[in-house]
Amino acid sequence: MRPTCQWQNIGAFLHFARGLHRAAEDRLKQRFDKGAYRPVQLSGKTACIVGAGGIGQEVGRLAAALGMRVVGTRRSTGGDLPEGFEEIRGPDGLFDLLGAADFVAICCQWTPETEGLIGKMAFAAMKPGAVLVNVARGEIIDEAALIAALATGQLRGVALEVYVGEFEGPPDERLWKDPLVLITPHVSAGADVPLRSRYMDVFCHNLKAYRDGRPLENVIDWVRGY
Repeated sequence: MRPTCQWQNIGAFLHFARGLHRAAEDRLKQRFDKGAYRPVQLSGKTACIVGAGGIGQEVGRLAAALGMRVVGTRRSTGGDLPEGFEEIRGPDGLFDLLGAADFVAICCQWTPETEGLIGKMAFAAMKPGAVLVNVARGEIIDEAALIAALATGQLRGVALEVYVGEFEGPPDERLWKDPLVLITPHVSAGADVPLRSRYMDVFCHNLKAYRDGRPLENVIDWVRGY
């Protein structure tokens, strides 16, 4: 069974591409501002997947199916390109990819190397009017730099499924109040079909493999941190 977080990414891409965030403002004002929507189509746009692992590859596959050009980063760049991807670079190629991306999806693991990865320099490297989506961990984005980028009009929109300190309290008030920011409470893994069966399948497989002395699936690399 495939993961479900990729749909949150694609939904956020569409949300801001079609200007749907403007509808909430229009409802509050009880009048339409049609010119503010500025819809764009996803086909032909570039999506940068930061962390082309399991979830990131699913985001890329779906984005490519929508006609997007998909590029991404991951620690290991060897082997075949994942389905739908045109280019994969290592971490040192991130800023170059951000400069060409219309949509950016943060799907990497939170490690000491990725904490604050999307900070002042990353925002400066981004294409003006880009959409940023984070379904990974809040600490990967420097929120002070994010707030500054929003204030200068650098971004078309931001979707945060996670934020710094999400298990301790609500998000920064400045993010809550910004109409260009869509915040959801870490629900992207949810669905109307049971997903626990997949987790149980992995557990049972690994239990049997352990008893038989065979290699296990999804083993954590404690050096890498995931």
